[in-house]
Amino acid sequence: MTAPSIEAVRCALDPRGVAILGASDDVMKWGGSILNLLRKFKYPGAIYPVNPRADTVQGLKAYPSVSAIGQPVDVAVIVVPQALTLAAFKDCAKAGVKVVLMVTSQFAESGAEGAALQEQLLQVARRAGMRIIGPNCMGYFSSHNDLCLLNAQALMRNDVLIKGNIALISQSGALAGAMLARAYDLGAGFSFCVSLGNQADLEVCDFLEYAIADRNSQVIALYVEGVKDGARFLELLRAARVAGKPVLVVKAGRTALGQKAVQSHTASLAGEFGAFEASVRHAGAVLVDDFLELVAQAAAWGRLPAPSGPQVAVLSGSGGGGAVASDLVGEAGLEAATLSSETVQKLLALMPEAGARLPFDLGAVPAPQRAGDPQWLRKVLDTMLSDPNVGAGLFLMTTMPEMVPTAQTVVDINRESSKPVAFVNAASSAGTEAGAVLKAQGLVNFANIKEALAYLRNRLAYASATNEAPAALRFDAAAVQQAVAAWPDGLVSEFEAKRLLAAAGIPTTRGEWVRSADDAVRAAAAISYPVVMKLMSAQISHKSDVGGVVLGVADEAAVRQQFVALEQATGRVPGAQFDGVLVQQQVRADAELLIGTHWDAQFGAMLTIGLGGTLVELLKDTALLPANAGPQAIRRAIEGLRLYPLLTGYRGKPPVNVDALVDLALRFGQLATLLGPRLAECEANPVMARGDTVVVADARAVWQAAA
Repeated sequence: MTAPSIEAVRCALDPRGVAILGASDDVMKWGGSILNLLRKFKYPGAIYPVNPRADTVQGLKAYPSVSAIGQPVDVAVIVVPQALTLAAFKDCAKAGVKVVLMVTSQFAESGAEGAALQEQLLQVARRAGMRIIGPNCMGYFSSHNDLCLLNAQALMRNDVLIKGNIALISQSGALAGAMLARAYDLGAGFSFCVSLGNQADLEVCDFLEYAIADRNSQVIALYVEGVKDGARFLELLRAARVAGKPVLVVKAGRTALGQKAVQSHTASLAGEFGAFEASVRHAGAVLVDDFLELVAQAAAWGRLPAPSGPQVAVLSGSGGGGAVASDLVGEAGLEAATLSSETVQKLLALMPEAGARLPFDLGAVPAPQRAGDPQWLRKVLDTMLSDPNVGAGLFLMTTMPEMVPTAQTVVDINRESSKPVAFVNAASSAGTEAGAVLKAQGLVNFANIKEALAYLRNRLAYASATNEAPAALRFDAAAVQQAVAAWPDGLVSEFEAKRLLAAAGIPTTRGEWVRSADDAVRAAAAISYPVVMKLMSAQISHKSDVGGVVLGVADEAAVRQQFVALEQATGRVPGAQFDGVLVQQQVRADAELLIGTHWDAQFGAMLTIGLGGTLVELLKDTALLPANAGPQAIRRAIEGLRLYPLLTGYRGKPPVNVDALVDLALRFGQLATLLGPRLAECEANPVMARGDTVVVADARAVWQAAA
């Protein structure tokens, strides 16, 4: 029987005995370096070198095969050539190995032949109840168990395996090594670090699940290229948040070029980054831009207090540096702090009036005044941080005489204050000694201003996120199912799409589908002039692109004229058939919006909200959310649009009823969640908003009944 994933991970990270297939005396070879690292960091369990051509390896008794060892082997590390891996797997299965660490490459990442061999190895493992890490990976370590099976230069060049509280899970082995090197520079440690490669068996979610339960892991850092089970991944992110363990994620494959690189690197499906980003953020995780920043932010998370607000007080040894940092504060989505008059009065006892303002320039205070009181900087920082208008501090250290004591003061402040002061060493090599003070005492030395501000921004976003429960269904599910019961696969007409929306309680413009000019005249009279006339064709999705939408049709003669014109417009699309005309109510709007859904193969139904109309592609002012998002998340998304001021009474226009807009979007999302992959796409554009009136004027859908 195959061991549950979490038990397999636990066994891998705390094994009783480790066998190395391909063990060597040459530490420049994989089998030699891994054996050397096991011994270097004093792994307490049994170590079994396996090499049929040697009696001893690195002074240890060697064995011709794993099955010849005769003792329990929990983990077998396979570093033999690809051609020998099948025999090695069969030997491990015979010996009762529980977990195989497969370092060898040239499997699924190399093409069809390698993928077939990978599947063959997987079948051998499954029959034996054996679990696999890799292949095509660089290994892992567990610091608290003194176990190191990760072939990384940072480990070879350092004598201590730093014990820490960051769990690092990476699909890339080389990047895991780079992140480990950055951690050594910062003095940060990992509880465990694993590179997963192709994820043939054990994968990101398995180690994430373990990290959530692991008492030694308090912050979780992920480098992912593709997720095998999107629903499980999101469930675990939510579980980590409930457990109080922040998850920081770097995702590769955010662009078309990046996705191509990912597929050739570890045979992962990158998926659509927009859906990944929206789903991960909604689940409570933090997205980080790059892998080195990931390490710095993860290290800072456990060492700095959280900001109390977005107002950042910038302090520097340079007036110019403070000005640049202040500019970057705003660009990072934070606010440059302004001191209260009470705080300014307190600072006047410590400095000239010209210096008692932000950004604070140490150079503006005479050196004798600073030197006269060893606690002078501490008093200044305490005074600024006590101001309720300050949520955090950022100290930009330029080249100056007091760099080491300045660094010590910032360390002390972060230990004792309820607000953080992020420290950036802009003095380069001249600030090496100051950086060493931070490293020795456990404070992160950010590489640059943007990295520090990104940490403060992400920490605030994490604190403000809410675990909003799904809202109760706001429509009759049976009525919705009835509305789609007879839908064929493919593009759904506007008329039918609006019937579906109406079944979900979504307001739409009144209209009638007609197939003759006489019926069009009758429908227009019933609706009241002026009306809108739209081309109906199963082959034409975007009607306005072919002149298929006519506004302001004012009388019978115009109706007849436009009916003919719309029928003729069908000919502009080769193979399109004229299915009639939709005559509908014309409504006015102060703002036109788009609300739509689509089904993502990894993360399910997704909801898009934004400014719409014919300029939607040009404006690109949209927000993406999981379709099951609640009203609070939807409201935040709407308020975050660049053109949100258009909805709040711009230039004297009446404000839009945002509550009605939130309700409409919520119903859209619930509709998509209910119908699942069958509703491949559904879009309302434009949604006409004017005062309290929010109504869908146009809609389209794509149906896949067999999905």
